[in-house]
Formats: sequence, C-alpha cells, structure tokens
Amino acid sequence: WNGAPVGGARPQEPPEPVVDREQVCPMLLRLFCKFGDHHEDSLFSYEQQPVADEVRVHTWKDATFGELTELLAQVHREVRLSNTRLTFKVVYPNSSGAFVSTPIGGTSLGRRTNDDIARKSLASIRFTTGDFLSVAIYPAKSGYTQAKEEARGEER
Repeated sequence: WNGAPVGGARPQEPPEPVVDREQVCPMLLRLFCKFGDHHEDSLFSYEQQPVADEVRVHTWKDATFGELTELLAQVHREVRLSNTRLTFKVVYPNSSGAFVSTPIGGTSLGRRTNDDIARKSLASIRFTTGDFLSVAIYPAKSGYTQAKEEARGEER
C-alpha cells in the first residue's frame, strides 16, 4: 500500500492563499549569500549576522524562490550565467534560542534540477518574519557538480 486512497488519487494540498500585493505591505527578507558554500549556523545570532554578504529584499510571503533567484541575479552577476546553481537554507532560532538551519533546495536560471524549488513560495516552507535565508552560490562551471556532491553527502 502506497498511502493512496482506494481510488488511487492522492489528496491535494489546499492551494496557498494569494497575497494582494497592492494591499499587503511587504516584509523585509534578509538573504546571506556566499560563493561555494553556506554560512555556518554559528555565524547567526540575535546580535550578529554575516552582514558583509547580506542582500535585503522587500517581498511578500507568496514570493517564490524563482523570483528570489531573479532578484539575486540583479545583485550578483555570476547568478546570471547559465548553469549557475543556488541552494537555499532557512536559518531560524530553535526553542533554546540557538540559530539552526534547514535545507530547502536549489534553483538555477535556465535549468531545472531534481530538487528545483523555483515554484515553491516562502509561505510553503512556513517562513516567518525574522527568519533568514542562507544562499550558497555555485558558479556555472563547477557549481552544478559541487552542489550535486553536497546533496549526495547529505543523503548519507
């Protein structure tokens, strides 16, 4: 049994509510970008973050990771190169107040990947105002291979 109902169809998740971007005020989203890897969780606290690598964006909870990738391409020209890969982690305080992260997936302009999250929204990952996004940028030539190897290491 694969968990599907007798008819074979799986129940669909309810559609995400659409945000009226004309009426709803955007939130500040803080993205911390690093080439070749993510920032260590220990660099994040209430008092400090790796601000030298910070990109601030005002957006809404229905913003997709594809939209965020396009915004980052405006800031970091390397993201515009074909096959450059970005991986995202959400960084947040746990119940004891220490900052931890959870991998979300990756995007790439002009290329779909197995863990592509371009259509996934901030709301769908339960992003909360005050959370951060850590973004690892893997430039075109070595990027896809390096991110793939990293993903394989996480599976073990």
